[in-house]
Amino acid sequence: MEEGDVSMTATEAARLIDWLMSNGHTADEATQCIKYIAGTPAPAKPEK
Repeated sequence: MEEGDVSMTATEAARLIDWLMSNGHTADEATQCIKYIAGTPAPAKPEK
């Protein structure tokens, strides 16, 4: 199996979201993380 052939299951994604949120990340940050892992560029972080 090639590295590009590996994918995350829905259960794995849900567990990752749970872990991120239990470690202080927001739902939006968890969504951005999943998008990044999936290869979809996350939106740029807004300037403060």
